[in-house]
Amino acid sequence: MPTESPRVESFVLRFVQDAQNERASWHAVVVHVQSNEEKNFTDFADAVAFIARYVPIGDFVFRTTEDGRRKIEDIGPRSSVIGQAGE
Repeated sequence: MPTESPRVESFVLRFVQDAQNERASWHAVVVHVQSNEEKNFTDFADAVAFIARYVPIGDFVFRTTEDGRRKIEDIGPRSSVIGQAGE
């Protein structure tokens, strides 16, 4: 009897420096391989939100700290795939 193939969602994370000098700013791109959809970001919370559209990674809250940076806080499992099979 054939077994069901596992579901696979793949992502590529690229870091891009906009110019060829040390002072040039960096940004990042996360790409969902299966759909080729991509999201540019400078804040990692945006990348996590993009990935969460495809993979149930848990419940997270994005908070802004006093210095204006965004912080990801885990508020508990929501059928999270992280830490399940093969722990």
